[in-house]
Amino acid sequence: MQRKKLLGTAACLGIALLAAGLLQASPADRIADLPTTVRFGNLPVIHDLPVYMAIEKGYFREAGIDVQLVSFQSPNQIVDALLQHQVDIGGPSVALGIAGVANQKNPGKLKIYAIAGGNLEQPNDVLLVRTNSTITSIGDLRGKRLGILGGSIQWRTIARHILEQNGLRMEDVAIIELAPGIQVQALASGQIDALLALEPIATVAKEQGAATDLVREPAGTFISLPFYGGAGVVSTEFASKHPETTENIIRILERTVEEIEQDPEEAAAYLRGYTPLPDDVIANVPVIIFKVCEDITPEDVRSINAFYDLFLRYGVVEEPIRFGDLAYCTG
Repeated sequence: MQRKKLLGTAACLGIALLAAGLLQASPADRIADLPTTVRFGNLPVIHDLPVYMAIEKGYFREAGIDVQLVSFQSPNQIVDALLQHQVDIGGPSVALGIAGVANQKNPGKLKIYAIAGGNLEQPNDVLLVRTNSTITSIGDLRGKRLGILGGSIQWRTIARHILEQNGLRMEDVAIIELAPGIQVQALASGQIDALLALEPIATVAKEQGAATDLVREPAGTFISLPFYGGAGVVSTEFASKHPETTENIIRILERTVEEIEQDPEEAAAYLRGYTPLPDDVIANVPVIIFKVCEDITPEDVRSINAFYDLFLRYGVVEEPIRFGDLAYCTG
């Protein structure tokens, strides 16, 4: 993969400042840079596939890194855990929007080292309705119940924007926040009329015959393409204290991202055991787009910043969020 050095001197200066303490450290301090265990926050979704592959292939172990996976049910829980130093780093399942909002309110506490998302060919999210539903457009959701990922200002903001782009207000639709594990059941049983689903939940619902697509990649369609909803996030304190370990983790994930790009079908098999997906569903799950910081293009940055602008537009933050302020590029 050819790297594109695009984020400029600001990001590079940030890395240099983080590394400065290590360069002046004694040999004993440098040994201390390499912790035996790194606490990795994750959601059991496709966005953390690079992490699962690296664990199963022994890449972390080869680098002397013992990864302790800490699972959560919503992305905001991972961000809270990073801020409270309960985990050291989060896989690409961390919500990019929540990370930006949290860093705005806790300046300098978080850095983004990778992104994950989709486009029309590799969807990150799908707006689903029940099989045989009479809903044929987003406008038909007026007076209906729309399920979204629970506890997430990111997906509430995305849902609000999608509705407004289709002539609806939040008040026109009942927004039901749901944990990933109960979303398909809620749609199939009629507790909700539509579901804004992340992969692989969308594929699970369709494989079970419970749902059909209303809009494929709605976030990208109504916000920006490609759309990146996931982010690999590291605590700035951890990266500052352990720059070599952080660098090693990123290079390992870069390796698995390249392997995913080379053979997505083979890579998807590593979802087994880390997500609640049976083999027949894994075989049909679309593999989304993953990029480490150094491979992010100007087009990606424009797309990310367009997404971040929504949080200012809808009053979640008071100042603009810019990806360049969050980027952690080490290569």
